[in-house]
Amino acid sequence: MALHDPDETPAVFHPAERRHQRKQVEMMARFRRDLASSTVMLKDLTPFGARIEGIGHLQADEAVSLALPGCRPAMAFVAWANDHCAGLEFAEPLETGVFAELVAHYGLGRDSAAAA
Repeated sequence: MALHDPDETPAVFHPAERRHQRKQVEMMARFRRDLASSTVMLKDLTPFGARIEGIGHLQADEAVSLALPGCRPAMAFVAWANDHCAGLEFAEPLETGVFAELVAHYGLGRDSAAAA
């Protein structure tokens, strides 16, 4: 199995190769790394992780905290990162109802209609 090049954008993967269907969203979230806290933009979401933009370069396997709208901060791990964005894997998956509510409220196009 070939290793993922962190400089490649995630769009190079064929959707059939993904473990979970991603929902296109646009939501702001609070991101915490060490003692620094900032706001990031989530661009896609699954119950198991998210792609974020608006943060500096992160290291793979780095532990961070992410607070989604209306949710308590939760631990996540950096799955991959490049200079523009990063993929996070949640330590604990989102509950089905929470995931559906976030997609319904922040989803783009048909993703938000399908979740409603």
